[in-house]
Amino acid sequence: MNAFISWSGSRELLIAKAVKEWLGAVVPEVQSFVSPDLQKGKPWFAELAKELKDADMGFMCLAPPRVASDWQLVEAGAIWKAAGSSGLFPLCFHIREKDVPEPLRAFQMTHFNQEDFRRLAKSVINLTGQTSRWTTKRQRAFDKSWLQLKRNVEHALRQPDDGVHTTRGFIHAVAGGWWERLWSEKDTTKLSWMWFEPSDDGTGQTITGHGFSKGGSFASQWETILVSVQAHLPEPILEYYWEGRHTHAPNLLFGGKCSIQFRISANGTIEEGSGEFKDVCMTEARPPTTKLVALQRATPEEIAIMTGKNKNTRARRTLADKKLKEWL
Repeated sequence: MNAFISWSGSRELLIAKAVKEWLGAVVPEVQSFVSPDLQKGKPWFAELAKELKDADMGFMCLAPPRVASDWQLVEAGAIWKAAGSSGLFPLCFHIREKDVPEPLRAFQMTHFNQEDFRRLAKSVINLTGQTSRWTTKRQRAFDKSWLQLKRNVEHALRQPDDGVHTTRGFIHAVAGGWWERLWSEKDTTKLSWMWFEPSDDGTGQTITGHGFSKGGSFASQWETILVSVQAHLPEPILEYYWEGRHTHAPNLLFGGKCSIQFRISANGTIEEGSGEFKDVCMTEARPPTTKLVALQRATPEEIAIMTGKNKNTRARRTLADKKLKEWL
């Protein structure tokens, strides 16, 4: 049987090659194809189309920051037509299922853990029509190859990838927790905790924020109304309109616009940004205030405290106060 392994971006190419090696070790009855296997000197599109047409099954390698390109969705459609719905396997590497584009959600996702990949291997064996099914020999091959696959995938995910320059890639690259520092000539430095959440289709984003004053006391709460992404630039720009309220004046509605320019590091990650923030009272006639903004990605430990289910208010205040003092 023939399998087509789809990828998009340098990280996913490394993963696709690792999946091909893993599949060959566990289910050698399947002949896998990855596009770099195309013969030199032949029309690449015609050869690629032939491989898609001849595919009995397909594996879609989906990883951050790209998650899935438009071309991958075309390949998925071609594989589905050639192999039928039972032969298309989206593979999720360190992404959430809701990050996967809608057309691929109709198929059962395979997540990157040992048990789910064992189930995947058994499903592939069933498609080959093998009567031996899951043997002791296959189990040993799986155990050995899984360790190598895990090492290869983790190595791939540490590599730089220019997918952050695409809208979908950038949105997923900045997802998660951030600290925001605000300051102006007439105002004291303030701190906000921000959470960036990709939309269900992966093409949009929402941002929520909680402001803190000195001592880590809760000062405000706000959310975005509209977000605009310009990800094609060397330094992507995120602009958003927001609305929120301060605890000291809960009857007043504030809002404004913020523009942030992010910096992409040499290894393809995004850890900081800076820009300008406009603040205006929307329920009283007041002149707008312009402030400078600096963003810093939160560590996993900080995220655990700020998003923990136990809602430890004291721990959050202590952390916010500490961050504000460190940033002054």
